[in-house]
Amino acid sequence: MSLPNTSSASEDKMCEGNRTAMASPQLLPLVVVLSSISLVTVGLNLLVLYAVRSERKLHTVGNLYIVSLSVADLIVGAVVMPMNILYLIMTKWSLGRPLCLFWLSMDYVASTASIFSVFILCIDRYRSVQQPLRYLRYRTKTRASATILGAWFLSFLWVIPILGWHHFTPLAPELREDKCETDFYNVTWFKIMTAIINFYLPTLLMLWFYVKIYKAVRRHCQHRQLTNGSLPTFLEIKLRSEDAKEGAKKPGKESPWGVQKRPSRDPTGGLDQKSTSEDPKVTSPTVFSQEGERETVTRPCFRLDVMQTQPVPEGDARGSKANDQTLSQPKMDEQSLSTCRRISETSEDQTLVDRQSFSRTTDSDTSIEPGLGKVKARSRSNSGLDYIKVTWKRLRSHSRQYVSGLHLNRERKAAKQLGCIMAAFILCWIPYFIFFMVIAFCNSCCSEPVHMFTIWLGYINSTLNPLIYPLCNENFKKTFKKILHIRS
Repeated sequence: MSLPNTSSASEDKMCEGNRTAMASPQLLPLVVVLSSISLVTVGLNLLVLYAVRSERKLHTVGNLYIVSLSVADLIVGAVVMPMNILYLIMTKWSLGRPLCLFWLSMDYVASTASIFSVFILCIDRYRSVQQPLRYLRYRTKTRASATILGAWFLSFLWVIPILGWHHFTPLAPELREDKCETDFYNVTWFKIMTAIINFYLPTLLMLWFYVKIYKAVRRHCQHRQLTNGSLPTFLEIKLRSEDAKEGAKKPGKESPWGVQKRPSRDPTGGLDQKSTSEDPKVTSPTVFSQEGERETVTRPCFRLDVMQTQPVPEGDARGSKANDQTLSQPKMDEQSLSTCRRISETSEDQTLVDRQSFSRTTDSDTSIEPGLGKVKARSRSNSGLDYIKVTWKRLRSHSRQYVSGLHLNRERKAAKQLGCIMAAFILCWIPYFIFFMVIAFCNSCCSEPVHMFTIWLGYINSTLNPLIYPLCNENFKKTFKKILHIRS
């Protein structure tokens, strides 16, 4: 990596002895492989940038951090890798000091910007999961762009020691014209400090953030499962079930409305134990359904009971044979109002469709008497406003839960994407930094082939990142297929 000068031959004089021996025709296969990696890195990152630019679905705040990471990876593939390959096949640096400083600056800046882009992406995911509603108002493209610019500004600070180290210390070592290395290549304390600040500290913080993200997503999922389990959730209406027909229909004319029995009350206001329902879930043969073809419908429902007291004229209490039931003079008219909502989901956009169905019920062992319709119409109109208010509150509550669930689902996918990016980042760069810490304290422990391998393993991280996006994000996957004209 760039932090303690990732150039294979310019890192330390400790590896200088083995360098010239590597420059031979035997390196041709290696050069071909490394050149292919460089070209693939450039192509994939250009594809990511073009996909984000051309597809509106990818114009999100979170993808701004992906764009920043892709730009850094593009610089690594287009500038850092080719010049490293060129230096590898040369026995000495013969391109001049200005080009050497340019290469070193791009190496340091791009690698550091890549690290910082992953870091701020991790912070964004962390805040989105931990404070979803509060951070949603704060999470704008302007603020995200400012954060990205800040990360790149900090990365460009590397230019100061690279170009002006000799201005800060009078004991700068004498530089060799045939070597491309920084003025602080042998300043161990500075290289260790920068490695800690640029890699070890951000990596530890990212791991801590990701553990928090994982726990938060897991906690939210468990909370939603518990909440959904404690609410009346799904009303299953089996209209073609023989059992439902036998339990709801009596010999005679079928009522166009499903009649749902309720616990009858004795004169003292208590419940009649014989008519008490044992199952809170309601299965009704129909809800506002007429004769004809019927189908099974599953809808999330919640119940609102409205109690109304209505005097009934004594003369109106007549028997009814419509459903082979007998009407006794009721003292209390009870209406059960069920509000059902159906959630339909189309691709990325979710639409909440609210449907209300009203099931009229009467006391157990009673039937609907036509003579009571006029009296009850007034009471229904009086209670309508209260019903609408309470129903609206419940709809708002359920809608908030649904939106929160959609947000959690998106963040769960984003957390998966972040986990893959972090895993690739750590696996690719940790060998280099472990090896660097070893040779910083052990001058004789340097192995040029191992050193080159760890450097290029870090560079390959810039190749893997564009491959991770479509694997963890369906929108990226579809856009890539569309651009490359790949049929699903």
